[in-house]
Amino acid sequence: MPCQISDQDDTVELETAEELFVALELTPIEADKEILSQIGEGMLELVTTDEQFLLILEKVLDTRGASKQPYLKCFGTQLSQVVTKGSTLFKGLSLLANEADQEYFLNSLGQEVIRKSIANVNDLVEALTWLYGKMDILFIELIGWDFVLKFINSGRSLGAIMKVLSQEEEKELLERMGWSSVINCIQDADDLMAAFIGLEQESDRLLIDKLVEFNKLQAVIPSVAELDRVCRRGLGAEDITYLRETYQKLLVA
Repeated sequence: MPCQISDQDDTVELETAEELFVALELTPIEADKEILSQIGEGMLELVTTDEQFLLILEKVLDTRGASKQPYLKCFGTQLSQVVTKGSTLFKGLSLLANEADQEYFLNSLGQEVIRKSIANVNDLVEALTWLYGKMDILFIELIGWDFVLKFINSGRSLGAIMKVLSQEEEKELLERMGWSSVINCIQDADDLMAAFIGLEQESDRLLIDKLVEFNKLQAVIPSVAELDRVCRRGLGAEDITYLRETYQKLLVA
């Protein structure tokens, strides 16, 4: 069903998201809110795919710091119909300019929809990357730590997620995993380097100690050449010295 909008003396009917995009192009930004109010829940007739949702989200109310909630509210409780992919989730977050908009967006989607849209660790990391202020806390509360943990199966995935968490969130994740599970993720030097890059510096030495405790440091770093390679990535000078000294002790033990 077409949506009718009026601006000054002009009235047009819109049948597609592309036609809405053109209408927004041809009218001043100041008219965006009025256009959205005229369309209202009819937005679901125009915008029916993830791609169309992002097209209009980027265009509408496109002034620095402007709230895009008037657009989001046009979808009512049906926002989930146009946010079905991880890429839509994180691109949507990247286009929302403030915490209030992101909070509305995340709460409107809810746990089930957000979880369904996140298919892999990259989707999760990208979403976490674009969160403002305290929205990372809300995001993790919505999806749950159990959901985060299921994407961690290697040092690479561990490091990627740790890199976008706050220090307190990192501590909580490590506690929830337990060091046995953390060490199981570290299978080779590349895993270890990824973990070092992602972890806060204070956790690096603890990881070294745990690898020794679990008799795994030499398995992960099988040669001095590999040790040299590891020391070039993700470690501070003091931790490099500590790793080399620890490794040398194992060689002569």
